[in-house]
Amino acid sequence: MTKDDLTPCEALFDMMKRYGGIINKELASLILSGRPLSDGISPVSRIDDKVWLSRFVVHAPIGSLQESYFADYSTSALRVVSRLKTQKRTAFSSQRILDMICGEEGKEMIQALVKAHQDVSIYENVLQRLSCESGFTVNERAEMAMVLLVTAGCTANVSRAASQVIDFAKQVHGAGMATPLITPKTLPRPARSQAAEPAQTPTFALMRLVDGFLSGNPHWLDPSIDGIEIGSLALGEGAINDVDPDVSGHHLSIWRSEEGEWLAKGLGSTHGTVLISGVDHAKTVIEAPRDQRDMNSETETVVPIHPGDELLLASNTRFIVLEGIPKR
Repeated sequence: MTKDDLTPCEALFDMMKRYGGIINKELASLILSGRPLSDGISPVSRIDDKVWLSRFVVHAPIGSLQESYFADYSTSALRVVSRLKTQKRTAFSSQRILDMICGEEGKEMIQALVKAHQDVSIYENVLQRLSCESGFTVNERAEMAMVLLVTAGCTANVSRAASQVIDFAKQVHGAGMATPLITPKTLPRPARSQAAEPAQTPTFALMRLVDGFLSGNPHWLDPSIDGIEIGSLALGEGAINDVDPDVSGHHLSIWRSEEGEWLAKGLGSTHGTVLISGVDHAKTVIEAPRDQRDMNSETETVVPIHPGDELLLASNTRFIVLEGIPKR
């Protein structure tokens, strides 16, 4: 099979492997669902079965891919972005991710969608908006472009992909995508006034994941606050109390260090906190449940967090870490 004969799902896996250095098993671990199917086994737990992964996901005929195989497309896209940015050999910048999806390399997905009998006009219109300057940062546009790519690859449906990225832009970044401004080529762009408002520095946000899907609005973390507290009874400045009842009243603290690194530590919670890496799903215990802790130890675990990571508080309260600029 040549590159021109790929299905959208094959194009997604091929692009990530060819241009991003993410092999099929790694990509599958980032986009497949952890929810059990009717046989009690989750799709992500099958990634070591090369035959199943190849036949039912990577090379599955269009129309045979089950939506239940995949995690929330926006969440998956954030994981892929995090994986690309933290590669040891050639870490991707946000601009490189954007160029890959919106440029020549991204035409592979467009060709696959055409083969799938999709009208790619909407897909190309979204790419055009993302590639132009707008009210979004490069990092935000890279995330939205990946949401578009991942959704198109998993669904082979252009309308679904466009709707997903539009909803993501509104839900996570608080704004829709504006029509690009057309600047005449004969006229230079005016220089920005020195009195213009200075560019804002990106910060982190936490967003709830409910049953694997993004829920509610982002909780933006204010770097000027000494510590943002998460808990069922948290009431301080910037506090996050959008949690389940088994989360302790004062459960977790997050702050930014003088070096600019975001850190998290437990506050003596009853049921503990686990960080799940957005890169490889590795789990780091920030704070063990109280009945499993060594009460004689005076050391506390401080763990760095990164975009794409997930925080699991108690049994079922999950947040995914985002990066961007809050909309005023």
